Amino acid sequence: MTIIMAEEEVKQKTEQEGQEQEEEEVPGLFFTNARVVRLIREENPKKIVKKRVKVEMNKLLEQVGRSIASEMAKKPYSSITYADFLDAARPYLDIQKINQERRKVIATLDKIKEDAAFLATELLEKTEEEDY
Repeated sequence: MTIIMAEEEVKQKTEQEGQEQEEEEVPGLFFTNARVVRLIREENPKKIVKKRVKVEMNKLLEQVGRSIASEMAKKPYSSITYADFLDAARPYLDIQKINQERRKVIATLDKIKEDAAFLATELLEKTEEEDY
């Protein structure tokens, strides 16, 4: 019983420390640290997130946001529409589709290499038979 209680106390302390770390703000970052940590923890609930990961994730999100905003600023109109946003964000939104297509191309090329190797060995066997 005491071991279980001790484990629960350690778990509670770890959670409290994690929440305290969420609240610590790093000067110069665009987004609040707590929001970035919450985002990371939604996908990684049982992992400890190191401070550097939080900071770099924050910087990356800022960089992507600025890149999209910069692309939208290139439009000559006085207002920014949802279509403008989608055009600017398309490279980031299509990453999964692009990676899927890349995997298909690699699989096709691997199949072509296997077929070529098979044909080469078959050709060598046939030409060796004719030499005799």
